[in-house]
Amino acid sequence: MAGIYKAYDIRGIYPNELDEDTILKIGRAYGDMLMESNKGNVEIVVGMDMRTSGEVLKNKLIEGLTMQGVHAVYGGLMSTPTFFYSVAAFGYVGGMQVSASHNPKEYNGVKIVKKGAESLGYDTGID
Repeated sequence: MAGIYKAYDIRGIYPNELDEDTILKIGRAYGDMLMESNKGNVEIVVGMDMRTSGEVLKNKLIEGLTMQGVHAVYGGLMSTPTFFYSVAAFGYVGGMQVSASHNPKEYNGVKIVKKGAESLGYDTGID
């Protein structure tokens, strides 16, 4: 699994490197982190791009988050700038976007941000 952790996101070839079970675990881990560092209700936004594997991965991600007590608000299909804006402008404690950015279509992944749309990456919280 170490190969999927990148500087600014988590991504790999679906389903060989990144699959439903892995994204469920990622959702649970981020949910744990959020629940430990925030008091009261924890609400984040979840978005996705239009990759064909996005729907199933988004559903598993939300399942993992909700298993840990996080309220995941699905924002629908959105660009990365819109995702970052949504987290910051609407005051969510974090966000996750199912996307592999500029990578080929067989890839997918997840961008993770905390309050203020501050990115979490390999050296900034998801290592």
